[in-house]
Amino acid sequence: MINDMNGSSEFIKGYTKIIVCAYLYKQSDYLYNIVKNILDDGEGIIKITNPSTLMVMKQLEEEGLVSSYIEISKFNQARKYYQLTKNGEDFYLNNKEYYLNSLSILKNMIGGNENE
Repeated sequence: MINDMNGSSEFIKGYTKIIVCAYLYKQSDYLYNIVKNILDDGEGIIKITNPSTLMVMKQLEEEGLVSSYIEISKFNQARKYYQLTKNGEDFYLNNKEYYLNSLSILKNMIGGNENE
């Protein structure tokens, strides 16, 4: 049997932008923590890397959906935090349902409702 779920980064590629926005909608955070939370919440199925998330962050910044600032930790280390801009909040709120609906449609297309 062939299991392609090891390629989960390919599966979520189209969803990474909205996933990152969803986390930043809750609170500003730094890259490592965002990736850690996505991996934890992904229950081993959704996998994402720091470099791919950084690329998404740069894209979001270029689009004006995210801004960043430096904060010094209690250990005197500079950390770059990301936060949604007003445009980023609007993007997230306006597109959240679209992404959720597309997942529901995918489920139906691949046979997720076979028992109905």
